[in-house]
Amino acid sequence: MKIGLVTIGAELLNGARTNTNAAWIGQNVMSVGGAIDWHMTVNDEKNTIESALDEVPTSIDVVLCTGGLGPTHDDITSSVLYDYFGAKPEFDEQYWQLLTKKFAARDQVIPDINRNQAMKPDIGEVIPNPIGSARGLHLSNKSYHLFAMPGVPAEMKSMMTDTILPWIESRSKSKIHVTVMRTTGIMESVLYEKVQGILDDYPQINVAFLPRFTGVDIRLTTSDKNTLNRLVDQISPVIQKYHFGGEGVELEDVVGKLLIKNRKTIATAESCTGGLIGDRLTNISGSSLYYKGGIVAYSNSVKEKTIGVKKETLDSAGSVSEETALEMARGIRNKLNADIGLSTTGIAGPKGGTKEKPVGLVYIAISYDRGEKVYRFTFTPYRKTNKLMTSQAALNITRIHILNGL
Repeated sequence: MKIGLVTIGAELLNGARTNTNAAWIGQNVMSVGGAIDWHMTVNDEKNTIESALDEVPTSIDVVLCTGGLGPTHDDITSSVLYDYFGAKPEFDEQYWQLLTKKFAARDQVIPDINRNQAMKPDIGEVIPNPIGSARGLHLSNKSYHLFAMPGVPAEMKSMMTDTILPWIESRSKSKIHVTVMRTTGIMESVLYEKVQGILDDYPQINVAFLPRFTGVDIRLTTSDKNTLNRLVDQISPVIQKYHFGGEGVELEDVVGKLLIKNRKTIATAESCTGGLIGDRLTNISGSSLYYKGGIVAYSNSVKEKTIGVKKETLDSAGSVSEETALEMARGIRNKLNADIGLSTTGIAGPKGGTKEKPVGLVYIAISYDRGEKVYRFTFTPYRKTNKLMTSQAALNITRIHILNGL
């Protein structure tokens, strides 16, 4: 089923809000046999909304519309749609009483401005909103069905999940299957070269390479589930070193499960990442089973007095060095009695670099009973990006060492 998407709101055009709704809708309609084939973002003005509806391609079966269903002066989507589809608004006294009770339950008096949210069309139907006050709309003409939803992400998702996605699925001729293979530690071009020969044998599968600062996702889409499974089975061994999970999986999830499975604990000593690795590890429920703790050793005095880096090492090799990274990893492992010690030190930028040690230079060290190793990276000129990329590299190093038997 081909689906069009109209997202309404000046805030989406001027950058005040990121259009996360479009991404979520695009991902979720695929699972029920739909595909976004056309998308337009417009201002919350009558003529621009009507122009967008006029421009819907004839191939579109369903139009999903978000935004402009609130109670304020710029929320005009309902009235525009009533006019466009020839519907007459009727006041829904029963729903108004329900809204009044909802507000009263929160010790609030419902403003009269909310009365426009109690309107309903004399044709089509309203879509329940279990979270907020603005109901959605389902209207249709000879060309397509239209579903209008609030722009508030939680409310939109609730309507999509409870009402609209089941409606699309019940009318879709075939289901679209999507598999995402998340990778890290490899450039997009190198990854493509590794799997190109295999992909060439599957022209019926749509393949997209989606790069991020922390890695590359391979997105595979087709209506043939068996063929998709065969392709995944062929690709997996080729990219095993870099492939860590599927859609929605973060590297810290995988590392946490591996630590639990192998009954290992980890401790972190972070300089340039400022505690980001510890933050990511503790974002996972149950991380106390494997994360002993960490120290943000930003200054040399903390590296020396708290973690145990030798003063001679700091004086001779410097705080950003292979030697310091190793002593940090050893020190935190011993100090917190962990199976694994993981450390980072580097020049996050944008200042502080030299010709010998440029901005973006990072050392990551891992230490455990059977060995230790230091990795050197040169990332970007940008501080936050360097912190994120360093944390990702450190977690991936941990993953690989655990898989290799540690």
